[in-house]
Amino acid sequence: MEQKFLIFDYRFNNEELEKEFNDFFHANNLDPLFTNEHMAGNITVSYVDAKSVLNEGGSYQKTLKDFSELITLANDNKSYEEAMFRIIYEARSFQAFMRKIKQLINHIKTIEENKKHNTWNIVWYNKDLK
Repeated sequence: MEQKFLIFDYRFNNEELEKEFNDFFHANNLDPLFTNEHMAGNITVSYVDAKSVLNEGGSYQKTLKDFSELITLANDNKSYEEAMFRIIYEARSFQAFMRKIKQLINHIKTIEENKKHNTWNIVWYNKDLK
């Protein structure tokens, strides 16, 4: 059984949905987002949020899968862990969490190919992304 993420505060009572939601993050290699979850507050997840993540073709699912490809970029970069932590630290709701991820995806797409090795430094120090 996969480790359950403790950062999520579910606002519904459906253990099976919680498990599927949690498993989605593991299955899509999004674990690095939660490395330091113990230092952040909770992220509130509604029933609709969870269903959107699990809905094939749903916007949340697509966004998270796109992001899972990007977090493997330059994961040995010195600001990688700090940049991952900032995403969860500043989010109090799942909608805010997703807005931040969409903002990061859009920014990362603008980084020149020859600077991709420095992605997380660029993200970490960019004042517009704070």
